[in-house]
Amino acid sequence: MKSIVLIMIFGLLLLAQEAAKPEVTPEVKKPESAVPAKKSSGRIDDVTVTGEDKLKVKSEKPLLEIKMNINEAVLPSIDTEKKFLEKSPVLSDLKDAVPKMLSSTQVAFPYLSVFVKEPIASFSLKAVGFKTATWELIVTDSKGKTFKKFEGKGKPPEIIEWSGRNASNKIIKVGNPYSYLINLVDQAGNPRTVIGSPFVIHYLVHQENDGLYVSVTRKKIFDIEKEKTKILDEGVPVLREMSDFLKDNFTLFSSIEAHGEDAGVAGEQAKILAQYFSDTLILPEKNIKYSGFEDTIENHRIDIMIKNR
Repeated sequence: MKSIVLIMIFGLLLLAQEAAKPEVTPEVKKPESAVPAKKSSGRIDDVTVTGEDKLKVKSEKPLLEIKMNINEAVLPSIDTEKKFLEKSPVLSDLKDAVPKMLSSTQVAFPYLSVFVKEPIASFSLKAVGFKTATWELIVTDSKGKTFKKFEGKGKPPEIIEWSGRNASNKIIKVGNPYSYLINLVDQAGNPRTVIGSPFVIHYLVHQENDGLYVSVTRKKIFDIEKEKTKILDEGVPVLREMSDFLKDNFTLFSSIEAHGEDAGVAGEQAKILAQYFSDTLILPEKNIKYSGFEDTIENHRIDIMIKNR
């Protein structure tokens, strides 16, 4: 009996402990949202989630700074002077041994224009009422030999400009007469010839491979009949124009050549011209080379060569 009573008492104690425990109801946390979801029959509305980026980048824009050199405009001229002073002048090269400015007060003479430059002549081949089949233009020298020939078929050009050079690129000789003729043949084979008037070039400027040449007929400067070394009055304006070429190129080496029947007289004439240009342009006479040559009559001339090449 005692054991039954104890078992019943122990069972009652267990029941009492279970009854004393509080009742715990499990809690389910729902996700928070800006807009609560509304339930409907089998449909869930859209949910918008908002937030803020806590990561921020802060930066400062640097000030714009432009570096300027107020002497930049004059630096090239200073460099030129430095180069000139840093090296010793080579006396054999006239360009390095003289200043960049000529001391002469002589001005240029633009009204003087006796010198001819290339092209030296223009020929008109216009034939009115003449249907040309072939044509040719022939320039002859003082001996009647062909110096330059132009030819073609059909209508010729109205104007042909001639440089004064032949097929071998040789320039005409100053003081020598030249002539020309035009031969035309029409479509029926009838020829027509036009003979032009002779012409002479006494003053010529021409560029050659070794330099710029200023050529003059010798008798246009000197009295070759009487006082062979006297400069003619009408030759002075020619020398003034020749001096303009020297003045424009005074830093370049120049030489004077006289060609005549006697080398001694020609050399004296070249020396007189060197003295004239030296005094006129205030150039040292030693900077102008001069020489005289004996030559045939068709080659009697004065040449000033400016070595620009």
